Amino acid sequence: MKATVREHFQAEIAKAQLALEAKKFADAWTALQRAHILGQMYPVPHAIAHWEMLKLAWVQRDIKEIHGQFWQTVWAAPLTLLFGHKRSLRDGRVNLENTQRMSIPDDLLEIIKQ
Repeated sequence: MKATVREHFQAEIAKAQLALEAKKFADAWTALQRAHILGQMYPVPHAIAHWEMLKLAWVQRDIKEIHGQFWQTVWAAPLTLLFGHKRSLRDGRVNLENTQRMSIPDDLLEIIKQ
């Protein structure tokens, strides 16, 4: 992972943790989705993003998200090793089908392209 991407990934994880502590769940989800996009092509950051999403889903008692994030966390690293650069970027939530495309914020695309 490039240093610039790593710095932004870690910043988004930190934002999510602060938002979670403040019980600002929507802000925490946004930060984790941004972290997921940045870390999706790297096995360990990808797994970390899903682990953090799983913890947030647990706090919210969102059963669908807990179930989905559990399996995403388990499979994030192995599947990223196999298919990481072939998959389209996604936000990491379980509310989209794997075949659905989504728009990625321009600022994140710029960070990834650096």
